[in-house]
Amino acid sequence: MIRVDSSLCLGCRSCFNVCPSQNIIRSEANGRATVHWKSCNEECDLCVKMCPSKALSLVSGDEAEPPCELSFDLAVCKICGSLYATEPMLEWIESILPEKIQKDTAGLEWIRICPECRRNKEAESLTRLVLPGRRKEDWRCSWLFIAGKRGLHPERMKLL
Repeated sequence: MIRVDSSLCLGCRSCFNVCPSQNIIRSEANGRATVHWKSCNEECDLCVKMCPSKALSLVSGDEAEPPCELSFDLAVCKICGSLYATEPMLEWIESILPEKIQKDTAGLEWIRICPECRRNKEAESLTRLVLPGRRKEDWRCSWLFIAGKRGLHPERMKLL
């Protein structure tokens, strides 16, 4: 059986992603992420091992825990406004990363930006580094084109 320490859980999806019997359900609605742990009779401990905050533990069947459900506020991307991660998860990441690497040279806080906007910002900066002086509209300057919008293979990218 799974025991959840609600004070430690980050709502990070780690347990949800590895549960082979799908006894952990995660849903998102109205700006909140909800994680629901069903009663689990499995003796695997993948969820316990993968939990970064050590919020999960296995207990014997006679110490049965009722199903648990926790809800978390979702963070808003500072660029596009999409909801992408739980607040406790981002706070945990900020607490373990050195402050000097949480921002780039332009002062952009990467942790508070969704993965899609991170990729777009990184592509823009790489475009400026690799192809300086070219117009932004130039097809050779577009990382979307190079990365496969026209079906180019990654090995061909090296030639460009």
